[in-house]
Amino acid sequence: MSNGKKLLVLDTSYTLEIIKERQLYEPVLSRDLNGYFDHVWSVHPYATVIPPKNESETYGEIVTTQFSERHTIMEGKIGRFRLLKKAAFINFILSQIDVLITLYRLIKKEKILVIRATDSNYVGFLGLLLSRLHRIPLVVRVTANHDKFYEATGRPTMPRLFRKRWIEKCVENFVLKRTDLTAGANEDSRDFAIKSGARKEYTTVFRYGNLIHPAHRVSPDERPFADLFLRELGLTDTPFVISIARLEAIKRQDHVLKAIAEINKRGKKLKAVLVGDGSMKSFLIELAKDMHIGNEIIFVGNKDQKWIATILPHAVAVLSPHSGRALSEAALAGVPIVAYDFEWQSELIKTDETGELVENNDVHGMVDAVIKYLDNPDYAKRMGENVRARALEMMNPEKLYEHERNEYEKVFVRYYKQKGDGETI
Repeated sequence: MSNGKKLLVLDTSYTLEIIKERQLYEPVLSRDLNGYFDHVWSVHPYATVIPPKNESETYGEIVTTQFSERHTIMEGKIGRFRLLKKAAFINFILSQIDVLITLYRLIKKEKILVIRATDSNYVGFLGLLLSRLHRIPLVVRVTANHDKFYEATGRPTMPRLFRKRWIEKCVENFVLKRTDLTAGANEDSRDFAIKSGARKEYTTVFRYGNLIHPAHRVSPDERPFADLFLRELGLTDTPFVISIARLEAIKRQDHVLKAIAEINKRGKKLKAVLVGDGSMKSFLIELAKDMHIGNEIIFVGNKDQKWIATILPHAVAVLSPHSGRALSEAALAGVPIVAYDFEWQSELIKTDETGELVENNDVHGMVDAVIKYLDNPDYAKRMGENVRARALEMMNPEKLYEHERNEYEKVFVRYYKQKGDGETI
């Protein structure tokens, strides 16, 4: 039964092409909150910043795709006109004007009730502008602690848009001070948002649980056989650890390589599977060669969710220098985890309770923790079981859906009451 609620989501996390390739359907489909919203439009304002397979699609108008009955995906381009590809900045501005006009008309035509942005930077600012033009509320979900990102890398979170961190910080503060609800992906990102200007009384936490592919919720004992995958990787009879993250500086996958080198020096023969891709891949490959562990590090690139869910339970441990949703997926696989005490990871991983939490950037601590698992298989098994139980509780999708629906109801009541114009939901 229709309730008239419609949502516009501004999100630059994934393109439609990537969503299909990696089976990342839940981050999109979960947005209607099990029918709470009649329809959801998910918009990537500049999707072709990641070059599409068909180069001719790099420039042009915003493209609309019907993703499912309740969901529409819209993708803007990195530039409006192919003839202006050498004038990249001007072309980008023209493209974003086209996106802004299209979304302004869409909100008016469809009577969209609320806008949600998935970061407090560019799409947060775009969402704020549209929300003020149409006098509808804005919800911002903050997925990372950008201050810690800058401390770790010395770079802005979005360096192609904001050359300096102070400029990015000004935008964050401007947006977060004006949101009608700010939702951290975890307590750490919520704290960051509050420190950056979000009103504490209008903040909450929207965890990853309803964004996770169902394959990860299947009991590890009931998941498909991984024999084919293991044979392809040469791991049929070889113990291995796994790490799932983008190959970028902030994820510190070089620490995984250093850990493997040290573990092997200590006489424990172990390989590492790195799932993910990124700008540091070539550097990491060369680093592995320089450390004489080129044969022990297996780069598999990006994999779909079913592949990841199938392979995870066969690892002797998961190494997580810095993970987001992937840490939740690893926990649900019932695998013992070694994680740095960075950002939100301590909310899930607690030493001797749900795994091994080591000091941030402490490679030797990571090595000691892995060896602890290898020398104490009963302890490792118990930590894997405990972290899965904790993740099932923390990431329960039905509870998270209910919580999000309640938070939206509060926003609607608060916002329209403050407007005082007699509008009803």
